[in-house]
Amino acid sequence: MAVLGFLGASSPSLWADELATWVLATAPLDDLLRVLKNADASIGPYYLFMHGWIGVFGDSELAMRAPSILAMTGATALTVGLGTRLAGRRVGVIAGLLFALMPAVSRYAHEARPYALAVFFAALATYLLVRVLDRPSTVGLVCYGLAVLLLGLAHFVALMLLAAHGLTVLSMCRSLIRRWLVAAALAVVAITPLMYLGQRQRGQISWIPELTGLRLLQTPGVLTGSLLMSGTLLVLGFLAFSWRAPALVWTLWAVLPTIGLGLVSVGVPMWLPRYLLFTLPAWVLLAATVVSRLRILRGAVFLALVGVLVVYDHVQIRGGAGHTHDSRAIGMVLNQHAVSSDAVMYGKFDEDFGPRLAVARYTDAAHRPNDVLAEVPAMAQGNFRAVECVSAVECAGDPDRVWVIRPGNRTDVLAGIGKDRETLLRAGYVTAQTWNLIGFTVALLTRKAPPAASGGIVKK
Repeated sequence: MAVLGFLGASSPSLWADELATWVLATAPLDDLLRVLKNADASIGPYYLFMHGWIGVFGDSELAMRAPSILAMTGATALTVGLGTRLAGRRVGVIAGLLFALMPAVSRYAHEARPYALAVFFAALATYLLVRVLDRPSTVGLVCYGLAVLLLGLAHFVALMLLAAHGLTVLSMCRSLIRRWLVAAALAVVAITPLMYLGQRQRGQISWIPELTGLRLLQTPGVLTGSLLMSGTLLVLGFLAFSWRAPALVWTLWAVLPTIGLGLVSVGVPMWLPRYLLFTLPAWVLLAATVVSRLRILRGAVFLALVGVLVVYDHVQIRGGAGHTHDSRAIGMVLNQHAVSSDAVMYGKFDEDFGPRLAVARYTDAAHRPNDVLAEVPAMAQGNFRAVECVSAVECAGDPDRVWVIRPGNRTDVLAGIGKDRETLLRAGYVTAQTWNLIGFTVALLTRKAPPAASGGIVKK
């Protein structure tokens, strides 16, 4: 997993969410704290951690993604440990190999976001719980409670794992349930203020669409990073479902958080496959339980076949657009064709964030166009996004060239950009060139030539 994690980790461009990590974690600490009062407090601990990490290791793609790579490596080791402890070494090793081979594991190991940390702490908390069930002790419960605390600080949704842990304790060691409740409750209480602040900022997830049957069907493929892998994992997982130990531990871990997120999403849309990434160790442990029943040669052939089938997916996620947006390509276009005297405009409020940060990240200062509509830059005065001028006509000035950068691939880059911007640009400019990049459209507009003066004889 460590080899796969560091292999090609710096190749994919930072996408919008990673750019948010970059701009928040590199902001002065006072600005970062002011922004967290208004937005993204739910993963504020991650931003604070990354602020310190970047201060030591820098903000290159590899440096920013290294914590996630290390977390996934640790999660792999814990998956092996869990399988070995409860079901034998063969199950543990097979589960570890399946986990490491899964494209989504490398994909989120290469992401400067807290999801890999949530996977690690979920695996750690489960491993510590299993140890406590074997040998109950106060020290063991304290360590377990700290792991749950860190799990919640990494991602609130991952605390749904506690439902699985509670039923595991009731099924395997009922006498421990009160002490477990105390340990879990103390951990949750410790982060309740942060959860309350995050709940007040619920607008941050207002963009998530409602849960539909189609989105539910798409979840396994997105969660594993491979359609073939998802089908294999689901079939093997369902075959291994059991209410007996040890499969009970992975069954509850895989199923209950998924059901819980689905029920919550009925009232508050929160269904994103990556929010369930922390259940992946459970799914591979279930699959490994079935594969371990094969003879060694057949099991080896199965693992080799899985490795071959996911090669294409691993190559894709290590490309420049491996995270769905080729943000670096924006910088390449501007560095070749733009000058600092040019102007740049973005789309309306809900689409300006990623392109604006991509320009800031990947464009040299000498080629960075003037952001004429930004009155207050992002991360200043407690604003997560830039504050733009109300009237584009008044703020745009009179530039000879205007760059327009918007997410998605568009045949008409000005359509829907905003009424005042569209009116201004259509009236005074013509599109000179358009670049359709992966995830973005970049267009260069130049001023229209004034109408030629008409000649002729003037008669008196």
